[in-house]
Amino acid sequence: MNKTILLEAVGLDFHIEDRQILQDISFQLFTGQTIAILGRSGIGKSTLLKILAGHLSPDRGKVLFRGQALQDPKEQLIPGHREIKLVNQDFRLDLFHNVEENLRIPLNGYTEKVKQELISEILDITALSSYAKCQASNLSGGEQQRLAIARALVLEPDVLLLDEPFSHLDAQLKTKIEQHIRKKITHWNSCVILVTHDGREAMSWADLIVFLENGQLKRIDTPKNFYNNPADENEATHFGPINKIRIGKNLKLFRPNAFDIVLNGSVKLIKHSAKFLGTHYENWMKSTRNEDILLYSQDELAVEISIEPRYVGEK
Repeated sequence: MNKTILLEAVGLDFHIEDRQILQDISFQLFTGQTIAILGRSGIGKSTLLKILAGHLSPDRGKVLFRGQALQDPKEQLIPGHREIKLVNQDFRLDLFHNVEENLRIPLNGYTEKVKQELISEILDITALSSYAKCQASNLSGGEQQRLAIARALVLEPDVLLLDEPFSHLDAQLKTKIEQHIRKKITHWNSCVILVTHDGREAMSWADLIVFLENGQLKRIDTPKNFYNNPADENEATHFGPINKIRIGKNLKLFRPNAFDIVLNGSVKLIKHSAKFLGTHYENWMKSTRNEDILLYSQDELAVEISIEPRYVGEK
């Protein structure tokens, strides 16, 4: 299937008073694609998503949907676009209607049969079937979050924007909703953007990661490249533990799973503790310079080993 550009950010700038929040952000999102926007808290990720959703006006630049510039939110009676749905921490629920009505009202124009099929499916996916007749205002924070996700999914949008949407969900339900979204992306010929500060969530979720730093787009790359080839230590730490060890005058970086045990390796280690995590062991080691080193292994490592790290960078 040929992929087409659904959503495009072109040179987006945004500031609040004298503080620059976003600067010259540009990227494209294709049909069937999932992108994660990653960066530390407070660097403009949520602001960027609100601009893409049509809830905020950029100071400069534009957002294109299917090649056409989206209408400025300031020119709309109700900001936003039917084809683009945002799920964020505001939820934007109709608190005076029950759960089923929150899903039914946006489906005006659909036949009753289609409405019921869509609503039943989404209530099941988000584990809200038993709450269908509950007023939204009486739901817990986690249940309201699930309803916000359900409201976005029931409309089968062309672009789904998710701002840390799984923070209150248990792991099993989160996986179920993720799998549903992945299956529907191809069926809807749509695309998804996930905002997160968790690099491992970004890696498990996305085809591409947009890495923001100080309001600027620092890098766009695949999860595998971000993990195995970080640009620097700051970038590396977003995607999991990183070991730092001094070799001569250089401080080198390597992942806990990126090493070979050899007889006369460049790094000699002594184990001081180990923990079994089901899928692997965490082995905490000390180098001859008293540096803390974390190694992953299928079996617990010996007390003394010599390794050859596969370095991913150096300072």
